[in-house]
Amino acid sequence: MTKKIQKLGKDFFERDAKIVARDLLGKALVRKIGGKVLIVRIVETEAYFGPEDPASRASKGKNKISEMMWADPGRILVYNVHMYKMFNVVTGKNGQASAVLIRALEPLNFKARLSGPGLLTGFLQIDKKIHGKVLYELDEIWIGDTKESESLEIAESFRIGVKKDLPEKLRFYIKDNRHVSRR
Repeated sequence: MTKKIQKLGKDFFERDAKIVARDLLGKALVRKIGGKVLIVRIVETEAYFGPEDPASRASKGKNKISEMMWADPGRILVYNVHMYKMFNVVTGKNGQASAVLIRALEPLNFKARLSGPGLLTGFLQIDKKIHGKVLYELDEIWIGDTKESESLEIAESFRIGVKKDLPEKLRFYIKDNRHVSRR
């Protein structure tokens, strides 16, 4: 099945976080763990920006956690919120902070509950070992396009769990998908 999934390259991620967040919906994330190949569909994302975004890790400038947001597009950003790992992909141009948080996934070839960023990183063993790596250069985890002509109805809302937010809706999800996280 992974042969039918075309790996997304740098050019896909080298765009505005809001556009990438929407365009990631319906894409396949492939995760190889041991001898298993786990395939999921991305069903929920959130876009984050630089210092002007009060909910972003970059809102306080560059630090050990946020500096990756200014890196090349396609790099993986993994950080903790309380005891949970958050899986993000850097977007935009090098030097402009932005990233997309993967919030929920739909399992395609296995069963699991992946409706929340902490649940999906725990189950898929996404941790600091892949932080800073280039997603499209990896074989153990990558995102691809199935090239299926699937029409998705995309819904938008304000981001979940943020105290201060921008005045625009930056959370995107596949409408009526049962794997989307709940508030």
